Amino acid sequence: MKKLIFSLLLAILLTTAVSGCNFFKAKQTQNIAPQATSTEVSILLSAEDPNKYCNGADMDSEGFRKTITQKNQVKIDKGNLSPNQLIIETLAAAANNSEFSIYNNIDEKYLKIVGDTAYIQPIDGWAGVSIFLCYWKPFVEVNLMQFPEIKKVEWVNDQNKWLELSQ
Repeated sequence: MKKLIFSLLLAILLTTAVSGCNFFKAKQTQNIAPQATSTEVSILLSAEDPNKYCNGADMDSEGFRKTITQKNQVKIDKGNLSPNQLIIETLAAAANNSEFSIYNNIDEKYLKIVGDTAYIQPIDGWAGVSIFLCYWKPFVEVNLMQFPEIKKVEWVNDQNKWLELSQ
């Protein structure tokens, strides 16, 4: 009888110990936070006011382009980006870290990369668009051309051509 009671107690004890270990392991796994992946990229900014170069009277895109030399490192907190997505996210980060942060339409719908060419979506006109494009175009081009896989930036003006690129 003592052996039976001892065996039962031993079986209960072992079962409880094993389940306790499994419970502890499950708790440990739940407490491990997923690791966020980020990528550090270089963006190029200007220390100059773009309106000094592009203000309606003066439309000096090339002069503004020469000022876009300030290299900054930023982190993109998105993991597993394709090379094209990394380029798009880098341009978005450059815009967000500059005076262009109000222009935040940069995504796969704004920029298409085909081969070694980056195509920019047609931009609708508004009052002052020529001034905006005077400094926006060199800003975008300088930030895109830092990637060795980009050899050319083409600003698409024809909506039909843009739709063809999107297919």
